[in-house]
Amino acid sequence: MSESIRMTRSEVDEAMARFFANGGKVTKLPDGPDFRFQPHGVKVKESFSVDVTATEDPANKKQEKVLENT
Repeated sequence: MSESIRMTRSEVDEAMARFFANGGKVTKLPDGPDFRFQPHGVKVKESFSVDVTATEDPANKKQEKVLENT
């Protein structure tokens, strides 16, 4: 699809009403990883060679797994 799909608010409302009327459901995905500052006991020298997100769960993989299980 090279062109974007543009819908007015009323068209979106009608499409959502049809979706829900046909038994469609909306499920909430789990929250992704928390990237806010967390104080740690170990100081790591700031450099580009250290991956500070190595212990974080990959948000997209975790959300895809939950979505596939529902």
